[in-house]
Amino acid sequence: MTIKRTITTNKHINILFKGSVYILVCIIIILTTAQSSYSKSTIVVIPKATLPHYWKIVCTGAHTAIQNTSSELIWRGPRTENKIGAQVHLMDFYIKKKVDAIVIAPSHKFKINESIDKAVHAGIKVVVIDSQTSTKTIHSFIGTDNFKAGALGAKIIVGKIKKKGPVLLMGHVPGSASIENRVDGFIEEIHKIAPGLSIIRADLIEGAAGEARLVAETIIKNTPSIAGIFAVNETTAEGVLHALDKIDITIPFVGFDYSQKLLKGIKDGRIDALITQTPYAIGYMGVKTALNLIKGKKVPAIMESPVKVLTLENIDSAQSLRCLQKLSEELKDKCPMCFN
Repeated sequence: MTIKRTITTNKHINILFKGSVYILVCIIIILTTAQSSYSKSTIVVIPKATLPHYWKIVCTGAHTAIQNTSSELIWRGPRTENKIGAQVHLMDFYIKKKVDAIVIAPSHKFKINESIDKAVHAGIKVVVIDSQTSTKTIHSFIGTDNFKAGALGAKIIVGKIKKKGPVLLMGHVPGSASIENRVDGFIEEIHKIAPGLSIIRADLIEGAAGEARLVAETIIKNTPSIAGIFAVNETTAEGVLHALDKIDITIPFVGFDYSQKLLKGIKDGRIDALITQTPYAIGYMGVKTALNLIKGKKVPAIMESPVKVLTLENIDSAQSLRCLQKLSEELKDKCPMCFN
């Protein structure tokens, strides 16, 4: 038998044992080296876009979470939303790089699924923020309950309407789970609390700021009977605000998210309310969750981020506005893509 031939003396056993350990150590070193293209644990955050103010705040929260850790954070994304092809390319690129975790805000609810599944199969931790996907392989989701947020928008706008006429629902590009849930929540709540109120729904094709301004201006100019407006995100809200300023007309208007332009719109009396998310917390918790997953800790499958309503009455004291003060020059240096 092989055992009888190899186990001859204690010295021989010792040599074999040392040799086995050496081989095992070599194998571990090779496997460890192959595990990642980076020398330390790396987390990649892929937002929907880098230009909108909302995503700059998410970026700030993400970088805060990585401070005082040995991990590296990479922030990469398309400049504008609705660039799902760019997100798929980034996912595939960092899967090949064998990063430790990916935090992604998908621009489409199912077109990114294959890349997410591939990442999870490769052993990469995947945390989804802001917009859910239809795949069940992700490790955790962090974001707003957008259906409830859309319903809240309906309640506010119905309370502000002063004349008979349709409500303009300024949607974005179809496909984003967060946007579609807001739209569905808004429409369902309108039918429930104001069943006779008609809705004009406008969706965008590209999702760019210029397109939002043009669509909003065209509809408002050609539909003087509009009794109220609800815009589903920062881009569309700024588009409506631009149109109202250009036409010089005031219509009950509720927007979503916030920026310096939108806050000024509240102070100028153009915007009645803004439903705001907590982008700083979403970015922070997204990366924090990824760090915990890398350490082998259990994390919640879903973490809901609350919304707040900004109006002229509370705008100066709203705690959520403290996020604006976090955009220091130091943080801008950390997120150069966001501030170009």
